[in-house]
Amino acid sequence: MANKDNPSGFVPYIGLGSKGKVELVYLPLLATNTIIGKGDPLTLAAGGANRAAASAALCGIAAEAKAASCGDATIAVWADPNQLFVAQTDDGTGDTTAATAVRKNVNFVAGNAVNGLSIAEIDEDTGTTTATLPMKLIRLSDEVGNAYGEFNRMVVKINNHQFGSHTGTAGVDT
Repeated sequence: MANKDNPSGFVPYIGLGSKGKVELVYLPLLATNTIIGKGDPLTLAAGGANRAAASAALCGIAAEAKAASCGDATIAVWADPNQLFVAQTDDGTGDTTAATAVRKNVNFVAGNAVNGLSIAEIDEDTGTTTATLPMKLIRLSDEVGNAYGEFNRMVVKINNHQFGSHTGTAGVDT
């Protein structure tokens, strides 16, 4: 059966080996922020956090939705550099739909939130060893009915994390 196309941003992964606890931090929000959906990748710049553009270093994933230009506010963020997330791949055109993509680094595709939820996805055309790419593929998510192929769901870790100790590690080309 084919994987369902249902982009839902980046969702904290709590599974085997996890501590069962997801920590939040509250960061200042850029006064002229773009619309942010729960599950959107975020970046931190002078003035505060905002939805990240593809290839940006990340400070975490939005744990709540915010309207555009909501002003002087904070945003709840899953910001632990060791937190794992689950997200869907965007299509079947790249090699990120195969087991050989595990341990590679990837970019993401952002989009405007729908009903407060992110529609960000893993950009599977970008699987490579480049250390500065924002996400690292850890493995296929263990959800029922999820299989390698188009729109599969992968467990990822933020690779180029603004709260980490470096700009990311090279992916492994299998």
